[in-house]
Amino acid sequence: MQKTKYFMYLNAIISSFAVVVAHTITNPVQLGVSTTKISFYLLLCIVLGIIFSYGVPLFFMQSGANVLNYRDRYTTHVFFKKRIHKVIIPFILWSILGFFFIYGKEGFPLTIKNFCVAFLTGNIVGPYWFFYNIIGFYICVPFISLIIKYGSTNIIKYTIFILIIVNTGIPIINILFNTQSSFGTSVPFIGPYAQYFIAGWYLNNVNIAKKNRLRIYSLAIVMLLFEIVATIYFSFFVKHIPMLNYPDGIVKTFYDIAMFPSFCVMCALFLFLKQLEPKLSSEVMRKNLKKVAGLTFGIYLIHPFIIVWLLNPFNQIFLQLPLIVKMLIDPLFVYCLSSLIAMIVRKIGLLHWIVP
Repeated sequence: MQKTKYFMYLNAIISSFAVVVAHTITNPVQLGVSTTKISFYLLLCIVLGIIFSYGVPLFFMQSGANVLNYRDRYTTHVFFKKRIHKVIIPFILWSILGFFFIYGKEGFPLTIKNFCVAFLTGNIVGPYWFFYNIIGFYICVPFISLIIKYGSTNIIKYTIFILIIVNTGIPIINILFNTQSSFGTSVPFIGPYAQYFIAGWYLNNVNIAKKNRLRIYSLAIVMLLFEIVATIYFSFFVKHIPMLNYPDGIVKTFYDIAMFPSFCVMCALFLFLKQLEPKLSSEVMRKNLKKVAGLTFGIYLIHPFIIVWLLNPFNQIFLQLPLIVKMLIDPLFVYCLSSLIAMIVRKIGLLHWIVP
């Protein structure tokens, strides 16, 4: 039986909150902030976007830590049955709801063909992009779990190393030389984030010596500063470089979670939270962590609907308040309301398929 690690509940809580922050107050255009010149609010959006980009990677790492040793607990058949019930069915059901209440709100025709196209391309509910990656990972879990179960620590580290090279190193080479390498298709893992899942298992199950933890933390601080400085520099002082991603005028390439700097930061954060485990000793704290963490998947599912339908009406109440106040209360409003709805839905017996 796998021992409960309460820092994983803390992971789930802060990752879901980070996702809400990223989707509410890190887009300057959405906040009405000009991106043509540097300003306090523009820099604040950039820094918050970089800092709170850890939400989905932490979720990936937690997923890897939880499922890659599933063979010690149940069969592959049971593994897929659980994933279908807990992830795939809610994803499909909420995508159908999103097709009518988010995709349809944009004025697109609500036809079966449009649903199929939008569903397959991930265009129904934008934040649901992570489902496609995590489902791809689940498809690979049966053979990745064999590496975990029967491979040595060095083999597991080698696997992570190869994924880092393919998923974070080659994209940088492509940027530097304006090329498109074909090497990425040769690694038998689905998606550009597989390194997070395996690194999550590794950091959760392998004891990292103190000196190595300090090295990881130091590297993460350097990488975080690099992300911030490089993003600002290439957004405002070096424009229109081929291969860079400039949505709304802001370069997102350097803090993209598929890149090596972000990977270093996420690993350090996961490791730091793991080191908090002995401090989560209070029975009351553990009970509350478990209870709140149980709502996090519902928050992932529900918060896009709150943002689309209720955030603007909510903000009409605070039109006279400074933008900084709005940036403080918007994520809290979306997070708390999403949590409340998830809690209510979970208490309705027949709706457990929607929010497991």
